[in-house]
Amino acid sequence: MDAVRLQTLWLYGQPDKVNTPPFTINDGIVLFWRTVRGFLKDSVERLPYLIVGVVVFLVFWLLGKGVRKIINKVAVQTHSIDDMLANLISRIASTLITIFGFLAACVVIFPSFKPGDIIAGLGITSVAIGFAFKDILQNFFAGLLLLWRRPFKVGDQIRVKDFEGTVEEINMRSTRLKTYDGERAILPNGDVYTSSVLVRTAYNKRRTKFVVGIGYTDSIEDARQVIHDVLAGIDGVLIDPAPWVYVTELAGSSVNLTVFYWTESTQANVLKISDQVVTGIKLALDRAGIDMPFPHTVVLFDNQPDSPATQPSSQAR
Repeated sequence: MDAVRLQTLWLYGQPDKVNTPPFTINDGIVLFWRTVRGFLKDSVERLPYLIVGVVVFLVFWLLGKGVRKIINKVAVQTHSIDDMLANLISRIASTLITIFGFLAACVVIFPSFKPGDIIAGLGITSVAIGFAFKDILQNFFAGLLLLWRRPFKVGDQIRVKDFEGTVEEINMRSTRLKTYDGERAILPNGDVYTSSVLVRTAYNKRRTKFVVGIGYTDSIEDARQVIHDVLAGIDGVLIDPAPWVYVTELAGSSVNLTVFYWTESTQANVLKISDQVVTGIKLALDRAGIDMPFPHTVVLFDNQPDSPATQPSSQAR
């Protein structure tokens, strides 16, 4: 088989039907082995580059693992950032280092490879990706800010819009609450970050108030003393800050006293102490003979005929 025929087989895949004899099995075997030999020769020539590229990738991969462990260790020891945020930052750093190592290895193995072309392509496609995943990216970055700024943490009791409960988890997409009714509410981080959030357990103490109405003929000081005695006898009502009772309104049928007292901030404790306080004050005022009037209305009818009892008696004939 001459060189011209082999070149024709290599370039065009089949011989010229006019000027060359038919392609035979032997020709295919020869072409196959020539291809394999060329591939093996190129592989042997590129083997040192391949080894160096693999070594480079392994070095960067191990470096990424080390950086991840260091970040998590520093976060645990210093408590400077949230554990979940530290884990996220360490994973992102490790991934970026590994990707950089992969690109460096590709440059070593394939000198014609240009990472800049990939970066340029990503810059173009990132715009389309940003529009397609707008809500997902918004929740992702909102989750980063929530973990970084920590307006609340796992275990806090918060209220967001119509949802209230205990924070169970803050991840990169959503914040998960366990409501007081035992239900699970999953709130997108974008909504949580842009909404007003009431953190009920941000502080250890929480103030509660309610209104008690007494009669106008009852002594305000006596009622105030009875209420203070009740508050002093209930475990869970804090003495610092001390409770107080203020007259806040002269209502239509009662003198209204507003009772202020402090308890621990958890919702279960607030409800428990509130029940004891309200019940105790009601019973104590009853025992002291202090009236707690309720609103009532007197209806007067004009131009009504006198009742038989009020009419003058007729003289007997």
